Amino acid sequence: MNWSEYKAKKGKTADFANKEVVTKKAVKEVKDSDGVVVRKAEAEQKRTFVVMSQKAWNPATGEQLDNQEYEYSLSQLENEKKRYDNEMQKAKEYSDGLAEAIADFKKL
Repeated sequence: MNWSEYKAKKGKTADFANKEVVTKKAVKEVKDSDGVVVRKAEAEQKRTFVVMSQKAWNPATGEQLDNQEYEYSLSQLENEKKRYDNEMQKAKEYSDGLAEAIADFKKL
C-alpha cells in the first residue's frame, strides 16, 4: 500500500476490515456399536484478524478483479510509521547539513 494515497482511497477503493477464517472444522463425537466414544467432539476453531482490502482491476480490460487483502497488525503499522519518521529525521539532518555547506560556500 502506498500510504501517502490512503486518505484519498479510504472508504472508496481501500479500507481496513475484520476477517475471520476457520482454522479447524468442528468434529462430531463418534461412538462404536457399544456406545463407547471412539472420537471426541471438537469445537470449530476460528482466527480473527485485520486486513487491508483494496479493489483491483485488470489494467488491460478494466474488469474488476477480486479484492486484494493484506493482513496487518497494529504493531506492524506502528513500526512502519516509525521507520518513515526516522527516515524523515535523517533527511532533515542531511538537508540542514547541506544548507550550512551552501551558506559557507556562498561566503567565499
